[in-house]
Amino acid sequence: MKLQKIGGVASVANAVVSAIFLVILVVVFPRLGLIGPNDWMDPAKNISAWAASPVAFFSLDIEYILFGIASLLTMLALRERMQADAPILTQTALIVISIACALWLAAGLVDHTMRLAIISAGGDASAFRAAMAVFFGLSDGGDHASGWALLLIGWAALKTAKLPRMLGYLIVLAGLILIFDFLSMVLSIVALALWIILFLWLGIVLLRTES
Repeated sequence: MKLQKIGGVASVANAVVSAIFLVILVVVFPRLGLIGPNDWMDPAKNISAWAASPVAFFSLDIEYILFGIASLLTMLALRERMQADAPILTQTALIVISIACALWLAAGLVDHTMRLAIISAGGDASAFRAAMAVFFGLSDGGDHASGWALLLIGWAALKTAKLPRMLGYLIVLAGLILIFDFLSMVLSIVALALWIILFLWLGIVLLRTES
């Protein structure tokens, strides 16, 4: 049961970090001139935004790492909760979320280190666009993998009835949207909003687990 308590804390922390991530994405960055993908891929706009608020970019990179770790801890707790009745689904979900965490970790590190290196070298436009393409590829890959992980663990939750049924359906819905969120920024924002709700709810459920 101790692992489920840890997972509960990690899940609530995940929701909080993701809420901060959402605010930075939809409020802070648009004020810096970064609204859509084209703005992010524009070296002049992106570097200018970074110069105006490097803390916002550093926070974004750290948050990729943090919610990756928090997601893994939550999935470990969910596997413990449901593995007796759905061993294959929970084990596969754990493997897939581990892949997502690795991709998010790489995205955060790539964005931070390559951005600084390119800016220090004079801000070569081609190198910058290549770095952004790698960053978005890793980020979208992590989101896609996490969508499959949520779909699997939501399926396990519905099968085992170890979580509230509505929460199980919400996990499945969020998973489906995350799988396709690379198609548009709107889907990404919707997926992130659902992510916040479900991880907060999930954290409360896990923290209420009796010792």
